[in-house]
Amino acid sequence: MKLSPFVTRWMLNLFPPLFFNRIRINTLSPDFTYCLVQVKKSFLNTNLQKSIFGGTIFSAGDPFQAIMYWQYFAHNNIHVQAWLKKAQITYRQPAFANLRLEFNLTETDIAEAKLALNETGRFEKWHEIPILTDQGELVAVIKTLVHLRLTGDTHLLREPNP
Repeated sequence: MKLSPFVTRWMLNLFPPLFFNRIRINTLSPDFTYCLVQVKKSFLNTNLQKSIFGGTIFSAGDPFQAIMYWQYFAHNNIHVQAWLKKAQITYRQPAFANLRLEFNLTETDIAEAKLALNETGRFEKWHEIPILTDQGELVAVIKTLVHLRLTGDTHLLREPNP
């Protein structure tokens, strides 16, 4: 299913687990290779020590990389299932301010994915995303393992035989 960046942002920004944690996509590039996510500190996501809940921070790193791959390939007529297979987070300090996460798909990421999908029909890659305050202080680092699997016609990636 192809979604426009506008529709993707709209749907995710209203998705209750993200909405009520004050997690918002501010920017999503037209080709789905860049995404800026912000976490606004509010009474809905603040713990008793006045910092943002660790679960909110973890949730901010959860779905976006997989969705970017899924939509990038959908817009290039390559049908994949994409999901977050594993994630781990290292908290460096409490988050007392708004946060931002920047997700990127590089040309290398895409080329590696196409090659693996073409050869095996599957692709997995770890991505590391720093989680920063608006002032640039490192609060946490999340590592996500994205898993892609071809669905439907696998000939979409194959070059025609001579």
